[in-house]
Amino acid sequence: MNHIYVNIFVDKIEIYVVDYENDRSHKVKHDMILLPISFGMGDKLSYIKKLISVIIDQYDVKFYTLNIDEDIGKEIVDAVKIEGVLEELFSCKGVELWR
Repeated sequence: MNHIYVNIFVDKIEIYVVDYENDRSHKVKHDMILLPISFGMGDKLSYIKKLISVIIDQYDVKFYTLNIDEDIGKEIVDAVKIEGVLEELFSCKGVELWR
């Protein structure tokens, strides 16, 4: 069972894919998506959505956890937009929130 952890920062998204099997876990993928400064918010959201979608399909992700950087400051509005797009993507792909 693969689980994706997504950490949202102002200028990047960190991704960890972890495989949980037989009460053990091992990291399958650790990557970072740098958000291009030249992109507007709509383009950034589309860019993130496409890349995360590929990772979900490639690693057969079943569960997710989202975190927003605590020190994000005034960019919280953009972080919430990213969170919303990712929540929608996970829902459409059948990936469940890890509780």
